[in-house]
Amino acid sequence: LNRYFPPDFDPLLVPKRKWDPYKQVEVRMMIPFSMQCNKCGEFMYRGTKFNSRKEDVIGDDYLGVRKYRFYIKCTLCNNEIAFKTDPQNNDYVCESGATRNFETWRQQKEDETALETEQKEAAEGNAMAALESRTLDSKIEMEILDALDEIKAVNERHARVDLDPTKVLHRRADTDDTAAVAAFREQQQVSKPKPKRLSSSDDDDVVDVVAAAKPPVEPQLRKRKESDEKAPVIKRRLVAAPAAPLLLGGLGGLAAYNSSSGSEAPPPS
Repeated sequence: LNRYFPPDFDPLLVPKRKWDPYKQVEVRMMIPFSMQCNKCGEFMYRGTKFNSRKEDVIGDDYLGVRKYRFYIKCTLCNNEIAFKTDPQNNDYVCESGATRNFETWRQQKEDETALETEQKEAAEGNAMAALESRTLDSKIEMEILDALDEIKAVNERHARVDLDPTKVLHRRADTDDTAAVAAFREQQQVSKPKPKRLSSSDDDDVVDVVAAAKPPVEPQLRKRKESDEKAPVIKRRLVAAPAAPLLLGGLGGLAAYNSSSGSEAPPPS
């Protein structure tokens, strides 16, 4: 898998391999339909595994889609059987060595295809028949659309319904709780008295009631308050105290001269 490519590798110098269109490739596959061998009459059913050889069908394609041919051998007589792909009908075609078994769905499809071709040919020759066929087709299309709309509406209704029992119980409990809360609030609003607007006379009564509700003041506190209110305000003047004398021990106990007072301090006793 891992190969070394040198830096000077040039892919253009590699020789191209020639492609052989008639080359066959071995493929392990299952047969796509039931068949009967033409030589020995052996039946081989759909889904039986075979080692087949595959090749391209040269000069035969459908709208650019390539066709492939497969070769298998009968399980009893080794007779070679060939079949190829049919992209036009999304099917396979048995070519030689065997006969494909009858299938009802293939017959029905062939009958429908033949009927459609006959109707087209008849419509091309008759204008009224073509108009009737187009009208019938439009009517069928409208009926199909109406049926689809009904199916969508039914699906939407079923989608809204939740079949989970736990979710249904939770939803019921939530609705019951909300209803109980709403009823309780409504009962509180009914029982709660509405506020009354007071007039001027009611205001005087309220003032009297508030004054009467104040606690009585003790006589001592009342006298103290009256005396504090009657006492005059006295402004005191601060006088500086005289400076203390300083003793000079080195001068034999003499008092030092106080420069601030301008007099000599008295001698100590």
